[in-house]
Amino acid sequence: MKILVVSPYFYPEGGGLERYAYEMAKDLSVQNEVIVVCSTKEKERIDRIDNIKVLRKKPDLILSNTPIRFLLPFELLSLMKKKDFDLIIAHTPVSFFADVASLVAKLLKRPIVIVYHTGELKKGSWVDLLAILYEKTLEKITLRDVKAISVSRYVQRILWKKGFYSKVKYPKLNEDFLYAQPNIKRKDNLILFVGQLGRFHRWKNLELVLRALILIRKVLPDIKLLVIGKGDLEDYYKRLTKDLNLEENVEFLGYVSKEKLIETYKLAKLLVLPSSKSEAFGIVTLEALALGTPVVVSKMGEFPVIVEEGKNGTLVSLNEKELAEKILFLLTNEKTRRKMGIIGKKSIKRFIS
Repeated sequence: MKILVVSPYFYPEGGGLERYAYEMAKDLSVQNEVIVVCSTKEKERIDRIDNIKVLRKKPDLILSNTPIRFLLPFELLSLMKKKDFDLIIAHTPVSFFADVASLVAKLLKRPIVIVYHTGELKKGSWVDLLAILYEKTLEKITLRDVKAISVSRYVQRILWKKGFYSKVKYPKLNEDFLYAQPNIKRKDNLILFVGQLGRFHRWKNLELVLRALILIRKVLPDIKLLVIGKGDLEDYYKRLTKDLNLEENVEFLGYVSKEKLIETYKLAKLLVLPSSKSEAFGIVTLEALALGTPVVVSKMGEFPVIVEEGKNGTLVSLNEKELAEKILFLLTNEKTRRKMGIIGKKSIKRFIS
């Protein structure tokens, strides 16, 4: 079987959506020919990852967080004619690439699967107007008469409200996280934030974590926050860290390898991710739990399903005082934290079957 995957970006670029797309493509490539078409912020090129051929295209412009390439419709039509693909899989709701893929599939009468990756499209900025317009127009056309997959039950409910049925397929956790051995004795007061640092990912609320850190430092002067991720707001967060006099308490690691990420999870006592309702799943929570690292996350999205309050982590409101109190409680109660770590590794089984 020949499968064409269309994604706004593709691993190792991007974040959770791109890793989901990669893991799905990797599984499919065991018995099928898989070709990926995506955009890139780097040099246009052809890659091969495992058994997957990846055609990385340079966008003509990036509107909001959406890469747009004017030749994409003709390129997909040409590729479909040349390779005669049996199935198209498109990842959205970063628009344009999936919308073009849906149009091409309908023109050629080929089956298409749309994988939907986000919670609320509206993120509290000027682009919300574009999101509302998109939801009422193009998205309806894209999702009409296709097989849809949601990455969580939270996303499934959102699509249902829009009038579209979907099945749920949780993100696949890379096996390296499953087989790695947790570090039970963690001496330093390290907490970890993992996420993209772009302006269209402000909803992951790193700024809230930084402000909570001021309160935590009054009790634990040696508190250290490790930040993994990059984006166009990285310099802003570094300036804010300096303005808040937190330079000794925060370290920005940028993008790291999978091996380095695993080691950092094992060093950290907690993963902290107080995302808003735009968070569809949060694969980093499973990664942390797999390595025995309890999580402090918001009450949004799928987090209340992943996190059992007081067992493998804790849920917080989007409030810096409450966030600081929950983090402090776990950092100063070693027995409770270690117990959460043990339970956490067991708790992910229902998401990896």
